[in-house]
Amino acid sequence: MHAGMSEPTDPGGPPLEPAAALAALDAREELFTGSLQHADRMVNAAEAIRLHLMLAGLDAMMREEEAQTGTRLRPDDPIVRGFLLHQANELRTTRFDVERRLDAARMLRDHLPRTWAVFLGGLTSERAAVVVGTQAIGLAPEHLAAFDEQAASLAQEERPTAIERELSELRDRLDPEATTERHRTASNRRHVRARAEEDGQGVLEIHSTAADIAAAYDRIRKHAVAAHGAEGECRTIGALMVDTAIDAILTGRMRGPEEGGPSFPMERLGETSDTSRVLIDATILVVVPAASATGATDEPSEIAGMGTIDAETARAVVAHTTTWTRVLVDPVDDAAFAIDTHERYIPAGLKKLLHLRQRTCGCGCGLPAHRADIDHITRFEHDGRTRHDNLQILCRASHQAKDAGFADVTMQPDGRIRWKDKWGGVRYVKPAVHVRTATYPEDAPF
Repeated sequence: MHAGMSEPTDPGGPPLEPAAALAALDAREELFTGSLQHADRMVNAAEAIRLHLMLAGLDAMMREEEAQTGTRLRPDDPIVRGFLLHQANELRTTRFDVERRLDAARMLRDHLPRTWAVFLGGLTSERAAVVVGTQAIGLAPEHLAAFDEQAASLAQEERPTAIERELSELRDRLDPEATTERHRTASNRRHVRARAEEDGQGVLEIHSTAADIAAAYDRIRKHAVAAHGAEGECRTIGALMVDTAIDAILTGRMRGPEEGGPSFPMERLGETSDTSRVLIDATILVVVPAASATGATDEPSEIAGMGTIDAETARAVVAHTTTWTRVLVDPVDDAAFAIDTHERYIPAGLKKLLHLRQRTCGCGCGLPAHRADIDHITRFEHDGRTRHDNLQILCRASHQAKDAGFADVTMQPDGRIRWKDKWGGVRYVKPAVHVRTATYPEDAPF
């Protein structure tokens, strides 16, 4: 207990004897621990009800659609994607997250009854249950009972990370002949993902084979350790590992300590006298206020899909970029009403205006605008105009689901885009800036 806590006393008499005082402390700790366990079980039970409802809803929708069309639905059919997006919007998460949770829940419900009962009883969290279901996907039917027995016990006793590790090993022991095929399938799903963090930082995740990742990590660390010993080098091993890895990706090589070690982040932008390095060939969408670009203020800027960055970093990007667009914004209500269409090496002004207004996909998946589709809200073949008030940014999957008719999408007078799906869900996509329509002469000074 906390050193500053007062000694338990009997309200009706003198201080308790040492044995009684310890008993009082034990009773209080027992009450706290029991209450915490009870609250956790209630949360787990609520999560189980929610996931059960999500799965039941998807199954009911698919049965109804198959009965109407007479065809069996596939997981990538537009209506399935549309319904997953509907659930994601209601739960304030992504379609990919909903799909992952439902795949695991179906495995638990249909093939792992013991673990499913543990989950429905509130004895484990949704996160742990999803780990179990995900690990069981692809396991041969004759091994599911043994897997379920072990998983049900682990789910009640271990943290999700430990559950994942132990069940992965169990799966390989139960079905060693399938290990090679599972590893091959997993290798075919290798991918790279980027996500934003606070304070202008981001995370680059590389999902590949364990052998490749171990070898890459060892090589990066060796270069960082060597550079750390160089005279005048003040960066930590962790920072040097990051700079070494980014150097390899953006410049095509790792610089050794004899060459000055890896570059600092902003040294990779623009021209360089080092002929062994190459210029960055990458596209990012950065929105920089004019006052920040000129150094008049330090107002933050924004990288589409990655969040805000500080003014100094934004000015470094502006100083070295070869493609940029000027947009005139009303200082009163932040409405954009003019855009420079005379830039070099960039798409048409309308496309840039859309990217300014909507920095990421409208479905909430976070895909940056310059990597997403531009969708006609009213389709072009239905006389939809190619104007800013009839266009939006969407990833390909949500674009297909919307065009298949599973959502009614309209542009509101205030610039918001209203999504109403066929299952009753309503969601509004707010613009980053409002767009005011105006006409200016070609020689206007902006």
